[in-house]
Amino acid sequence: MFGFFSRRSKEASEKRSQAAEDKRGSLLIPLVVVPRSKTEQADEKSFHLVFAVMQFVVTMVSKGLYRYPEINPKALQVFHADQYSLEVKNGGHSQFIHNAGSEIDTVIANARAGLGACGAKGQLATLEKMSAWIAKHPDEAAKQTGFEGGRDDFLDTLDDAFYEADDAAPMEDLLARWIASWPDLQIVDDEKYGDAIDRLVLSNPQREGRLLHKSVSKLVRQMLSQREVGAGLACAMISPSEIKLRFGMARMLDVEGEKQMVFQLRTSANELRLCAATKTRVAVYEYVAPEDPPIIRPGENPLGANASSVGGLLGRAEQSEIETMIQLSEQNHAPVAVDLLLRKAGFDPLGAIVSANSVAQTAEGLVVNWVVLASDRTFLSLSSPNGSVLLDGEDYEKLAEVTMPELDAHFDRSAAAG
Repeated sequence: MFGFFSRRSKEASEKRSQAAEDKRGSLLIPLVVVPRSKTEQADEKSFHLVFAVMQFVVTMVSKGLYRYPEINPKALQVFHADQYSLEVKNGGHSQFIHNAGSEIDTVIANARAGLGACGAKGQLATLEKMSAWIAKHPDEAAKQTGFEGGRDDFLDTLDDAFYEADDAAPMEDLLARWIASWPDLQIVDDEKYGDAIDRLVLSNPQREGRLLHKSVSKLVRQMLSQREVGAGLACAMISPSEIKLRFGMARMLDVEGEKQMVFQLRTSANELRLCAATKTRVAVYEYVAPEDPPIIRPGENPLGANASSVGGLLGRAEQSEIETMIQLSEQNHAPVAVDLLLRKAGFDPLGAIVSANSVAQTAEGLVVNWVVLASDRTFLSLSSPNGSVLLDGEDYEKLAEVTMPELDAHFDRSAAAG
C-alpha cells in the first residue's frame, strides 16, 4: 500500500511465500456458522439468514483476520452477491463499481458464482452486462462515483433491469433457499453462538501477525496519503488549530467557481468541515448546511438530495509541503514508529488516529511532527532520521522512544505478515 511495504526483507518474503505454499488448497474455515434463530426467522423473512452469513464473513475477516481463500467459498459468494444487490439498490451500478475499487474482479467473480448457484438469472444478467461494460470501457468505469457528475447512462439502464428482475424473483429469497441447502452450514443455538464465533476468531494461526500488519496499514493510510496528510496540515493552519479525525461522505460541489470532489471532514472542532484535494493543494473549508432538511423520495439516491455548500477557506496545504512530509515519513518509517511507540508506552495502536502537524528543522535534520489520538489520550510523535519519540500531549513528557534499527525490525515483522 502506497509502496510502503515494497521494501520487504528477503528473509521475510521467503518465509511468507513458504507459508502460503504450505497452506495452498486448504480452508481454515470450511463451515459456515449461523445462530438457530436466524434460520427459524428465515421462514418468514429471507433477509435474516442471508444477513447471518454476511455477518459471519464480516466477523471472520474483521476480527479473525482470515483471508478470502481461507473462508468457505459459498459464504463469500453470498456475501458478494448481496453486496452487489445492496450497492445497486443504494446508489446503482455506478456506486457499486466505485465502492468495489481494486477488489471489483474478486467481488464480481464471487457474485457471479453465487447468483448462478441460487438461480438469480435476471440479476446475473445485469451483473454480466455491467462486467462486459467495465471491460470495454475501463476509463469510464474509473470515473464512476454513484452520484451526479459520475454516473454513466448505460449503468442507469442496468439499474432499472436489476429492479425488474428483483421484483420478479427476489434475490434474498433465492440466496436463503440456497444457503439452507448447504451441508456445511452449521446451526448453533443462540446462547452458544458467541462462544463458537470466538473460538473461530482466535483459532487463526496467522492472527497475531496480521493484527500487527493491520495496525501499521491503518497508520500508513493516514500518514502516506496525499489527502490525509494534506488535510492534517491544513487543519494545523486553522486558527485556533484543529486535528483531522476522519473523512465522511463525498460529492461534487462548487469550490471557488469550479466543480470539485468534496469530502465531509470531522476535526477536533465541533463544526463539520469540508475538504477538497487537487493536484496542487488540499484545502479545508467551512461547511454550510442546506437551508432546508433534505427530502429523500422513495427510490431516490440519498446523495441526490439537497446538498451542502462550501463556505470560507479555513486552511490549506500546498502539494510541495505534502510531498515533503510524505517522503520524510516513509524514509523515517513514521507509521511503523507510531505503532511501536504506542506499544512501548502501553497503549493500543490499532484504533489510533494520526493527524499531520508540521515539519521542523532541527540540529539532527528535518523532524516530522504528528498528533496521535489513542486510548482516549492525545500524544505527539516526532519522527527523525535517527528514530522517533512519543510525547504526552499535555505536558510533553517523553513516554517512549525507538531507534532506526528497532523500526527496521518492526517494519519487517509487519511486512512479513501482510
